[in-house]
Amino acid sequence: MKAALLKAYGDVDQFEIGDIPTPQPGPGEVLIKIEASAINPFDLILRQGFMAQLIPLSLPAALGGDAAGTVAGLGAGVTRFAVGDRVVADFAANGRGANAEYGVVPATSAAKLPANLSFEQGAALVKAGLTGRQTVDALGIKRGDHVLVSGGLGSVGRAAIQYLKEIGARPVAGVRAKRLDEARALAGEALDINAPVTQPDFDYGISTAAPVAANLIGRVRDGGQVVSIVPVPVGANAAGRVTILELYHRTDAPTLDAVLEAASRGELVIPVAQTLSLEQIGAAHRAVASGAQGKIVLKH
Repeated sequence: MKAALLKAYGDVDQFEIGDIPTPQPGPGEVLIKIEASAINPFDLILRQGFMAQLIPLSLPAALGGDAAGTVAGLGAGVTRFAVGDRVVADFAANGRGANAEYGVVPATSAAKLPANLSFEQGAALVKAGLTGRQTVDALGIKRGDHVLVSGGLGSVGRAAIQYLKEIGARPVAGVRAKRLDEARALAGEALDINAPVTQPDFDYGISTAAPVAANLIGRVRDGGQVVSIVPVPVGANAAGRVTILELYHRTDAPTLDAVLEAASRGELVIPVAQTLSLEQIGAAHRAVASGAQGKIVLKH
């Protein structure tokens, strides 16, 4: 099968399109014919080798954590899916990722893709949708709670805001001043995340944008809680004013089902900024690095 392979850690010139054996599903696994995969910032970190000590890859490796396609084979014991089902899948960072024609995942890492969503839309929803919901759940948010979300127009921020609205909380999108109108249309309330902090007035914060993490923390009251998916700057939480929870997404099929249902109802939209071919994976990584407004998706 064809795959985009990382030959060595480094820049995008280390990618090559090559042929590798098509994987076969083991017990409890599904084989997916991948139609689209999305590029996440974490893929860039893996490519450059910054995680090599914690997540060593056997090179050449296929990256890519988010995919959509059709079930092409079933391992023993799998009953949730049938061959031909349209699905999305959350691939592990193990060098056998979604930037390939076929991929194998545990059946618990896949979910059925609603008929009214395209493969490109499905691929864009996976890790962003999971992470957005898991940030909210980590804080134990209740109906009526006022929650500041930095990076509110990013993929994870959008998913978190949608979920906050779904459960009856009051999200506030923290964005740059020039995007306030767009953010208000999404969340209902918005603020300039770069404006000086005068008075901390939030009990909860969700931090999804590293450059403004300190600004978000400064807006949370003493004793409040922040969940962060980005590094927290040293000194940003002076004297431990707030409780900070660091979160990395976990695979969770029921949550992924809920993400897809929300998207199917039109309540969650993760914009796709650009669709490229698998052979253009280098350009896709560069687009993510440049701060593309929306997901970069590879059509296989």
